Amino acid sequence: MPPPPTGGWPGPTTGPQQPQNPWSAATTGGGGWQQGGGPNGPQGGQPNWQYPPIPIPKPPGPGRRRKPRQLSKGLLIMLVALAVLVVGSGVTVLLNMNGDDPTTPVAVDTPSETPSETPSGTPSATPSPTPTPTPKPTPKPKPKPRQPTPYETVAKNKIYSVGVLQPTKCVEPPYRPTTFAATKAYYQRLLPCLNRTWWLALKKSGQPFRAPNLIVYANQVKTPCGTERGTRGFYCGANEAIYMPFNVDYNNYKINPTYTRAWMLNTFAHEYGHHIQQLTGIFRASFARQATMADPNLRLLESRRRELQAACFGSAYLGTNAPFIPMRGELLNNWKFAVANAGDEFSRPRVRDHGSKVNHNRWSIRGFNYKNPVFCNTFSTNPQYTS
Repeated sequence: MPPPPTGGWPGPTTGPQQPQNPWSAATTGGGGWQQGGGPNGPQGGQPNWQYPPIPIPKPPGPGRRRKPRQLSKGLLIMLVALAVLVVGSGVTVLLNMNGDDPTTPVAVDTPSETPSETPSGTPSATPSPTPTPTPKPTPKPKPKPRQPTPYETVAKNKIYSVGVLQPTKCVEPPYRPTTFAATKAYYQRLLPCLNRTWWLALKKSGQPFRAPNLIVYANQVKTPCGTERGTRGFYCGANEAIYMPFNVDYNNYKINPTYTRAWMLNTFAHEYGHHIQQLTGIFRASFARQATMADPNLRLLESRRRELQAACFGSAYLGTNAPFIPMRGELLNNWKFAVANAGDEFSRPRVRDHGSKVNHNRWSIRGFNYKNPVFCNTFSTNPQYTS
C-alpha cells in the first residue's frame, strides 16, 4: 500500500471516511473526490396521536316528560329569530375560542420520511480555483568544463606533479622460470608491488587507479589487440592487460639466468608503464595525435615518444624500489647492460618506432636515477632525444 500523502488522506464532509481516488487528479484536476454521507434526521413515519373530541351537552335530568305548551304564532316567530341570532353568536364565539385556546391542537407539518432535497455528492459551495503557480524560469545549463587537448594530455599531465615515487619495499619473488607455473607465479607475486607504488602516485595526482590484468602465455595468444606468437611481452589497452611470454623467459634462462632475471624485471615494469599511460589518458591521446599526422616520420616519432616514456616509467619504479628488490651487484650490472643494448637497431624488421639504443638507455637511466615521472615527459623534449 502506498504511504499517505502529506496531511493524511482527504475525507468526506459527512459519513464514513473514504480513501483517496488515485485517478481523480487526472480527471478533475482536484486533489481527490469526496462522497457525502446519509441524512442525519430522525428515522420512521409520523407520530401516533389524535385531536381531542368537541364536548357534547349532557342529557336533561330524570322526571316525566312534560307535554309542551302550545305557543302563539307571533311568539313562535320571535323565538325562531332569537334562536337564529343566538346560534350565530355562539358559532362566532366558538370559532374565536378555537383560534385562541392553547389547549386546542393546531395542525403542523409532519416530517417526511424522505428528505425534501436529495443531498448532493458534491459540496454545495463551489471551491475557488487553485491559483496557477508562476513557472520558474528554466536555469541555463552550465557549460561543461573544457577538456584538455591531446597535446595537453600528453605534455602537461597531472602524473608529472606527483614527485618521487614511493617504494613499496617489496622483495623480489622467488625466481626460477623453468616451468610455466613457476613463471606465472613470479609475475603474479611481482604485480602487487607495482600496483602499490603506482596507486600511491595516481592518488596524489587525483586520477583513478585500476590494476592491470596479467596474462602469461606460451606459443601464441589471441588478444583484442591482435594475435602474438610468443616472442615478446606487450600491453593491450583494449582489455588493459599485460602479456608476458613464457617461451622467451624459459629459453633465455637456460643461456644466462641473471641476465634473464634483469630482463624479466625490466620488461614487466616497462609494460606496466604503458598501463600508467592508459590510466592517465596519455596512451589514448598519443594514439589520437598519431592518427592525425600525415607524415609517416611524425607518426614514428610519436610512437617513440610513447615507448621511451614507458621505459622511463618502468625504470622509475625499479629505481625507487632498488634497495628492497634488491637491485645491486650482478643483477644491477645485467640490467644496465640490457637497457643499453635495446633499441630499434636490433629490431627485425628494422622499424624506428621504439627509439635508438642510445635514447632507450638515456630515458631508462634517467627514470632509475630520478624516480620521478616529471623526468619522463618525452612529449615535451627535443626530437633528438626521442630518435
